[in-house]
Amino acid sequence: MKVHHTTTQVRFAETDESGIVYYANYFIFFELGRVEMFRELGLPYDYRLPIVETYCRYHAPAKFGDVLEIRTSLEEVRSKGFRLGARIYRTTTDGSEPRLLAEGYTAMVTTDETGTPCPLPPEFRRAFEEG
Repeated sequence: MKVHHTTTQVRFAETDESGIVYYANYFIFFELGRVEMFRELGLPYDYRLPIVETYCRYHAPAKFGDVLEIRTSLEEVRSKGFRLGARIYRTTTDGSEPRLLAEGYTAMVTTDETGTPCPLPPEFRRAFEEG
């Protein structure tokens, strides 16, 4: 499956008093990657897709002003949902390899208007197979 790339720069509001990105903000970075992946695939993000599981492993801190690259990819498609992987890197300007800061995943399910899990819509399955 294709890896979708998104970049962002760490804002001051995303850091804690020690000057590093607050751990929960990595889940916001995961969402930024998901939204951009959906946009690239032509999928609606405002569909009923509650998050049912999420995980993050931290390797190194990000700091104010760092430019981050978010790499998002499809890891698994289930009958009523899917799991997206995310890896966050600090980019460099000196030509060296980007440094892995965090990696994890987000599992989502599709639901009907009552919140009951339902089969993954065909347009999602098709977009995931093609892109």
